[in-house]
Amino acid sequence: MRMQTLKVSTKMAIKQTIQYNSKNSYFAGFLKELINESGVIGSVAQNNKEIILLLDDSDTNALTRLTNLTAKYLPHSIFLGEIQTQSESIKLLPSSFTSDTYNISLCPKCLELLTNPSSQNYLDDTIKCHHYSNKEAREYPDTTTFSAHYKEGDALLVVDPTHIKTLFLMTEDELKALYSIEKPTLKVTIKDEELKKLTGKKFITIQSPYNVRSTMVSLNAKESEIPYLFFKNSNDFKVVIIQKNITMIRETKGLQQTLEPLSDTPELNRFLNIQKEAHFVSAIGVNLSLEHGISFMLSNELGAKKVLSFSTFILSEVLEGMRRDERKSKMLINFEAKYPKIIDEMNKNGSYNLFETLSTILELQTKTFEAVSDKSLEFHGNGGLKIDTNFDETGFDYLSFIGSIMSFKLANTDEHYLAYSTFEALGDMSITICNQLKAKYKIDNFIMMGNMFENSILYSRILSKFTLSHPHFSKLFALDD
Repeated sequence: MRMQTLKVSTKMAIKQTIQYNSKNSYFAGFLKELINESGVIGSVAQNNKEIILLLDDSDTNALTRLTNLTAKYLPHSIFLGEIQTQSESIKLLPSSFTSDTYNISLCPKCLELLTNPSSQNYLDDTIKCHHYSNKEAREYPDTTTFSAHYKEGDALLVVDPTHIKTLFLMTEDELKALYSIEKPTLKVTIKDEELKKLTGKKFITIQSPYNVRSTMVSLNAKESEIPYLFFKNSNDFKVVIIQKNITMIRETKGLQQTLEPLSDTPELNRFLNIQKEAHFVSAIGVNLSLEHGISFMLSNELGAKKVLSFSTFILSEVLEGMRRDERKSKMLINFEAKYPKIIDEMNKNGSYNLFETLSTILELQTKTFEAVSDKSLEFHGNGGLKIDTNFDETGFDYLSFIGSIMSFKLANTDEHYLAYSTFEALGDMSITICNQLKAKYKIDNFIMMGNMFENSILYSRILSKFTLSHPHFSKLFALDD
C-alpha cells in the first residue's frame, strides 16, 4: 500500500479511515511502527473492518518522513480496501498498539536487513519479523524441499521477480496479491514456452518467497540465475482473484477469521459464520465442495438446515443406469465403438468420483478436479453448450449429466469447450436452484461457498448471471475447509 499524500491542514489532526477486510492486526501494527519511527504524534485503532489513523498535522517534516517510510516499508495486504482521508479538529494523544503474532512473510524491512551486505542480519536465517508491533517474533517450522526439476502437481516458487512478466500472464491485482505480506498461492497462465514444455501445462500455481527458508533458497537460486524453483504445495493459503474480488479458497495458516461454533455440521457452521459476517438475518447458501459435496442450505428465524444435498457420485452405478435406459444405452454402445479405451477405463474404475470420471471422458492425463478446471480455462469464447443438469425422483440426475457430456464428446466437441461448458452448467444450475429457493422461502440473501469456486469460469458465471441478487463471497473466511 502507498499512503495517500498527507496534506498539512490548519486543523489539529488528519484522519485516515482504511477499509480492512480482516480482524488480523498485523497491518495496523506495521502502521503503528512506522508512525513511531517517523516521529509523528498519532494513534492507530482497529475495529469493524476498519483501521483508523489519527495523525498530528502540525509537524510537516514528520509527516513527510511517514509518507516516505510507508512508501518504502509498508507491505501490501490482500485484505486492504479503500482509504479515505479527512481533517478533524480533535485533541490527539499518542496511543499504544500491540498486534498478535501471525504466520506472515518477512516484511520489506526484514528483507532489506537480510539482503544488505552491510546489515548485521545479512543472510541471517534466524531472522524474525518484529516490525508490526507484535507481542513476540515467532518461528514457524517449514520443511519444504525446493527443486529445479518439476514433478506432477508441483507449485512454482518465483525466485526472480524481474522475470515474472515474461513467465506469466498476470493482472496487476494478481501481482499485488502474489507479493502481499500474506503470500498466497495463485493459479496463473504460463506465458513462457520453455516453462510450458518443462511442466506440460498451460496453467500453474505460483507463490513468492513466503518465509525465511524460501527467501534464502530464492537468494541462492537468483545468484545462480535460476528464475524459479518447484515445490510440493501444501495449499495452506490459496486465493482466487475474479473481477477484483479476492477470495480465500483454503486457509490453514491462521489468517482467516476463526470460525465460531454455531453448528455441529461443518458446512452449516461455515455458512452461519459467513451469514453473521454479512449481517444477513436470513440467507440461502450454496456449497460446491469437492470434499463435502454439493448442497444448498437455508437459515432463517426457525434455524439452519440443508434443504438439498446431492447424492454421492458413483461411476459404476451411473454406467449401470445408462445400460438400463433405452436411449442412453444406445449412446453408450456408440460411445464405446468410438472410444473403447475410455469405456474400458470407466468399467475398470467404478469407484471414480465425478471429476475423475470427467477427466476420463475428456482424456486428460491426470484424473482430478484441477485437470478439468485447467482444461476449461483453455477456452476463450463466450457461451457454452447446454449440458443437462436436471433432477429426477432420486435427486440430481447424474445419468443425464454424464450422458449429455458423453454425447457432446461423441459429436467431436473440443475437450476445452466441453470442460468450459461443464463449469458454466454447474453455475447455471446453482442459480436456478437459488431462485427456486428464493421463491419458496421468500429469502433474497445468497452465500457462496466451496472450493469448486477456485474455477474462474464457475465464479465468473455466478457474478455475471446472478449479479442482481448480489451473491456474497466471504472476505473474512475461506470458502472451504
